[in-house]
Amino acid sequence: MSGRYVRRALAKFVNTLFAPGLCLACGCELSGTGALCECCSQRLALVPNPCRYCGQPNPVAGSVCPPCLLNPPRWQRLIAPLQYRGLTRDYLQQFKYSEALHLVRPLAGRCFESFHRFESRPEVLLPVPLHRRRLLERGFNQAEEIAIQWSRESAIPLDRRALTRLQSTPSQAGLSAVQREKNVRGVFSFDNRRGYHHVAIVDDIVTTGSTVGEITRVLHRGGVEFVEVWALARAYRE
Repeated sequence: MSGRYVRRALAKFVNTLFAPGLCLACGCELSGTGALCECCSQRLALVPNPCRYCGQPNPVAGSVCPPCLLNPPRWQRLIAPLQYRGLTRDYLQQFKYSEALHLVRPLAGRCFESFHRFESRPEVLLPVPLHRRRLLERGFNQAEEIAIQWSRESAIPLDRRALTRLQSTPSQAGLSAVQREKNVRGVFSFDNRRGYHHVAIVDDIVTTGSTVGEITRVLHRGGVEFVEVWALARAYRE
């Protein structure tokens, strides 16, 4: 077992053993069974009136914002409840880059109610895959960790094998929208031997949508008819 996996296991054990009843954000004693107190949980701010296609705040009445009415994305629904700012941004960066896996549960739990607003449910959850090289470097796939939580809560199965990443590409951080789209073009493969028709792609953050857009293109080519995107947070347009 590598030192990275040992550190992860030790950090999780220490957090569970020594602070089972303390808020992960402020350290105050918890009155319930959650990982955050009510005050800190509310600091994980939700996107107001999100557009069903892009997840951005919709300035008009209805479910679809004006930009998406004119130019809808490839996917059929996007749910990314949290605003990527403040405590949410701090937590997601700790989770992704500092192996703070204990933060997955409170973040995923804060979002889960947003997925109950729709009658139709996906058949399966497909986490955005990491290339094997990046997975070995990081030690875990953040999208898969999130998908595990939502699969448990929703009883929707998780498929780790159907969607794969063929190439190791540079990080999307710091790239423009055009550069991000080129960076992920042709890097995913989808095996639909189980005949999925309605799936949800799971990721941590949706920024420009280039990654999930490319995956959606591959899924549609593989026979999937309805693609949802489930993410923890949505970065706002600048």
